[in-house]
Amino acid sequence: MTNEEILNLMSKYLEVKGQAAQLESEKQRLIEEAMPLDVRQRVAEIEAEFDGKSQAAEASLTELEEKIKASVVTAQANVSVEGMKASYHSGRVTWDSKGLEEAMTSNPQIAEVIGQYKKQGKDYASFTFPKA
Repeated sequence: MTNEEILNLMSKYLEVKGQAAQLESEKQRLIEEAMPLDVRQRVAEIEAEFDGKSQAAEASLTELEEKIKASVVTAQANVSVEGMKASYHSGRVTWDSKGLEEAMTSNPQIAEVIGQYKKQGKDYASFTFPKA
């Protein structure tokens, strides 16, 4: 597939994503129009009342998550309760690939010993959506 074909697919993706967002926006507008003014006002009051409570609960959850993660790492153990499991994973080992490649290029003995352990993962792509 050429870069131009990929660019066309990406443009189509963004177009469909925009259409989906527009449909959601239109749905929300129609729902609000269907509600009488006093109902919309009451819904806004309820949203405001619960907004602070929800933010406090989310902050508390974030704090608890960090404490649990730190404790699991310290204990180096998997821990579970009904409805939740915290798993320990040892730190990922990485190597200086550029340095190893240079060493292998400059020294055939190193290349012979280290080269047999070189593995390369499957190529992949990911998306980012810069904010406008």
